[in-house]
Amino acid sequence: MSISIGQRLGSYEITALLGEGGMGTVYRATDTRLNRAVAIKVCASQFSERFAQEASVIASLNHPHICHLYDVGPNYLVMELVDGTPLRGPLPLKQAVEYAGQMLDALDAAHRKGITHRDIKPANVLVTKQGVKLLDFGLAKRRGPLEESDATLTTALTVKGEILGTLQYMSPEQLQGKDVDARSDLFSFGCLLYEMVTGKRAFEGQSAASVIAAILEREPVPLEAEHPLDRVLRRCLAKDPDHRFQNALDLKTALTWALEQWSIPAAPRSSPWWIVAAVAVLVLGALGTWQLSLLRNPLADKHVIRFQLQPPDGGRFVPAGAFGGGFAVSPDSQTVAFIANVDSHVGIWVRSLDATDAHLLPGTNGAINPFWSPDNKSIAFSAGGKLRAFDLLHGTLSNLCDTPGAFQGGAWSADGRIVFGIREFGGLFQVAQSGGTASQFTTPDRAHGEVTHSWPQMLPGGRFLYSERSIDSENETVYAAMVRDPLRRIRLLSSARGLTGASYVRGDDGKDYLFWFRGTTLLWQQFDADKLQLTGDSFSVADPAAGVSVSSRVLVYAPSPSSRQFQWFDRVGRQVGILGEPGEYVFSRISPDGLHVVAVRVGTGDIWLLETARGVVSRLTSRGIHLSPVWSPDGRTILFSTGTPFNLFRIHAEGSGGEERVLESENRQQPTDWSKDGRLILFGEVSPDTGVDLWTLEMNPDGKPKPGAKPQPYIRAPFNQSLGRFSPDMRWVAYQSDESGRNEVYVQSFPEAHKKVQISTAGGRYPEWGKDGQELFYVSLDEKLMAVAMKPGPDSTEPSLPHELFALPRDTVGLSPFDVAADGQRFLMSVTADKVEPLTVIVNWSSLLRKGAVAP
Repeated sequence: MSISIGQRLGSYEITALLGEGGMGTVYRATDTRLNRAVAIKVCASQFSERFAQEASVIASLNHPHICHLYDVGPNYLVMELVDGTPLRGPLPLKQAVEYAGQMLDALDAAHRKGITHRDIKPANVLVTKQGVKLLDFGLAKRRGPLEESDATLTTALTVKGEILGTLQYMSPEQLQGKDVDARSDLFSFGCLLYEMVTGKRAFEGQSAASVIAAILEREPVPLEAEHPLDRVLRRCLAKDPDHRFQNALDLKTALTWALEQWSIPAAPRSSPWWIVAAVAVLVLGALGTWQLSLLRNPLADKHVIRFQLQPPDGGRFVPAGAFGGGFAVSPDSQTVAFIANVDSHVGIWVRSLDATDAHLLPGTNGAINPFWSPDNKSIAFSAGGKLRAFDLLHGTLSNLCDTPGAFQGGAWSADGRIVFGIREFGGLFQVAQSGGTASQFTTPDRAHGEVTHSWPQMLPGGRFLYSERSIDSENETVYAAMVRDPLRRIRLLSSARGLTGASYVRGDDGKDYLFWFRGTTLLWQQFDADKLQLTGDSFSVADPAAGVSVSSRVLVYAPSPSSRQFQWFDRVGRQVGILGEPGEYVFSRISPDGLHVVAVRVGTGDIWLLETARGVVSRLTSRGIHLSPVWSPDGRTILFSTGTPFNLFRIHAEGSGGEERVLESENRQQPTDWSKDGRLILFGEVSPDTGVDLWTLEMNPDGKPKPGAKPQPYIRAPFNQSLGRFSPDMRWVAYQSDESGRNEVYVQSFPEAHKKVQISTAGGRYPEWGKDGQELFYVSLDEKLMAVAMKPGPDSTEPSLPHELFALPRDTVGLSPFDVAADGQRFLMSVTADKVEPLTVIVNWSSLLRKGAVAP
């Protein structure tokens, strides 16, 4: 289409030709309606699909460093007229980094919308008085499956033989015809940055073939020795996208710190240790890490270094606690392991502190409270009712023993034993690192009201620490004892309160320290590990904080506690309401009439009632830890577990009469359901021989056991059968079992357990019936809420294939992570209510403590 000066396109009058290219011709024009100058890009022929794509992409972006789109015509785009010149190098380092930061801000805005530019080059970056503008999203692509036209380099050519994008700035994956993402743009940006700094292209060649070979096989000529940008550029230009920066903001942070380090004076030749320190500080600033040599080599004057450790892209850290989350720094100070939720997949991620990226450990879904082996080679954790260990050297996962309940921390001793706590069992348990049957290690002093022992820590000389919670206190007492004689103990702290107990460490200064929480304040105090006594005063490290892990050189803490909020979700995962104020609630169950929700509040361990209409909350129990509340069918009574060990108790829903014992046993018991006709309760009991079994007990209409009634076994097997739920017609029980080696959901006939049907097909937990029994819900192992249609017959039931409703929202926790409203259309869940901040890392923390400083 021929356009002449003075011609009108709609309300736009063409005034000048600005440029021509394969994608179209660009003109200067005047918008006669608004009397403003604009740029118009006109397609050479019929409006192409790629032009339409450019219009859609640019219209969705609104950023000061991205060219604005004003209007779209039949075969033209009307855009902001940018008064500037194409970017050229070399540039002064400070100016190059400033422009680079603006470009990265623009790319970050595009990448967050799932848009990859795919044509980053100098001609598409204009330098104006206000900074740079990123142009030409004509090749931009939203995330999605590969299109046929992108399959190979050959078919990536246009009919004119032009490669999509400018060759010298294309990433290896573009040249190989692979699908691209944000990391491809960061490779092209690295090529551009190299040119901005050196005035030369990163990859040169006499022909297209030689340029392609250079990009795929060779490295660019390095910058001069010790140039602060050299390592940043090499990471940008890594051939493998996994080895590059994973997002634009991380790259911008690296550039900013690299520029700052460039201004540090060179170290004197007589001080070689200072060179090591300067290089380490440079790498920390540029990449959020430090050289291994800084961690391993003692320095005459250790620098205190702080930085924030971000979760993986698109994910969030899961807060530490008995029902999920946690983080741990390795004993050698080289690696941090943490629990993160990425795309509703909760697992253990590890990040070496000389790298910028973390990677997921396979097979760790649902992991809770990781802790390291003393040799740094393995990470232990609880998941799926098992204590497990991941061997980092061989990449293998092993089951060590059962952990049926709320896992409250573990410690791995140098002599090959693992000690851990389970809230419902009260005391600590131990098992060999090779696995086996766990044995009792400590027993709470029930005569003095002790409820639980938790969060063990190993001390030198065959000693250990642990936290104790009593029935009369919301705080914890920290004790030290000998491994060979746990009954002989010494009280160290009586007012500690937190989710991870006290943390012991021997610093790189040779002194022993304890870290613990008082409320949200992280404290430290010197500790004599030989005499088992604290010395001197305690001091604040950070406030607020929530969770800490410390090694001889590195301290990691979560900067603030998170709260949780009950929220209602519909069948597609939309939030359709909230219930009450934020609080640490778990074990929620909706009352039969839908007017109340019963829940347990973490911290106090008490049962609370929430009115669904007004959100008003009232406390039902006090003193002690109460778990697994279950409603009677008439809504007048609540059944729960408490005591040491946890046995079945009941209380009137209006709070009168106090707590009454229902059953007494030496084994731990957990109520799971109450039949619709009120005649039976279903509960799980832990047997030393068979694990968790399901039992029933006959009840009277008043909510008390029938006189003379004794518990009857329903399912007893050498596996863990738990979380049983009666079907509304009382003909089936849904439950989860690990008989296959992983948790699956089953239904079994009732009252005789002679017919069994597997419901989940790829792992499942937490079954819940719809109120009419026509549907069964459960949570998949990758944290999706699944639904199965149930077609009952005279003596059988036919389940449909499970189908996904939605991914569970952020960090849904508890042994009852959801409940179903009576209409089957809404689901109640307790989810994180506020933003979980990045973890704070302090390197050489002992220097900070010696100075009496407080971490920000």
